[in-house]
Amino acid sequence: MNIEEHIKNNLPVMMYIHGFRSGANGSKRDQLQKHFEGKFRVIAPEVDADPETSLAVINDIIAREKPQVIVGTSLGGWMTLMCDAGPASLVVVNPCLDPKESLSQWKDEELEYFCPRLDGVQTYRLSDEVLDKYDRYDVKQALSDKRSRIYALCSTEDELLGMTHIDVLRPLLSPLPCVKAKHFTMAGDFGHRCSGPGMEHLYEILDGLWV
Repeated sequence: MNIEEHIKNNLPVMMYIHGFRSGANGSKRDQLQKHFEGKFRVIAPEVDADPETSLAVINDIIAREKPQVIVGTSLGGWMTLMCDAGPASLVVVNPCLDPKESLSQWKDEELEYFCPRLDGVQTYRLSDEVLDKYDRYDVKQALSDKRSRIYALCSTEDELLGMTHIDVLRPLLSPLPCVKAKHFTMAGDFGHRCSGPGMEHLYEILDGLWV
C-alpha cells in the first residue's frame, strides 16, 4: 500500500444511501467523493426496496466502517433515519417518510433501475410482501430519538412527496439550535431527485457540519 492509499483508507468515512431504483454505482457517491476529496472516504451500500434486507446490509457496513456522517436521499433518507447509525450525523434529502404509501403506486410493475447496478440486477418488482414490511418500523419514533443529529434538506417542488415531508420535518427540526449546519433547510430550485442546485444545497449543509 502506497502513502496515498494509506491516507485515503484512514480518512473519516461518509456513507451515502441511494434512493429507490438507483444503486451504489450511481452518480451521487462520485459527486460527494469529488467534493470531499482528501477529507472523507465516501462509501455507498447497494440496497433495494426491501427494508429488512437493506437495513441489515447497511447496519453491517456501519458496524465495520463507523461512518461519521450518513447521507440519504428519498428512500435512502428513510433508511438513514432507521439504521443503527451510532453517533453519526444524519443528513437526509427529500426523505420518503411513508415508503409503503409512496411506493405502492409502482406495485407489481417491472421497473428498470436508473443506473447499472453492481449486483448485475437491472429490474425490480415491488410486491405486497415487501411493502407490508414497512409496517414494522416507526419512523416518527426514530425522528424523535435522533432529532438532534438530523439535518434535512427538503424541496418545495418535490413531484413525488409534495409537501408531506416538509409538514413532518419542519416543526420537528426548525426549533433546534443551529450550532453548526441548520437542522432544516427548504428550497424550491430542485425537484425530488437531488441534482443541480440540490447538490449545492447538500454540500452547504455538509460543509457546515465541520465549520
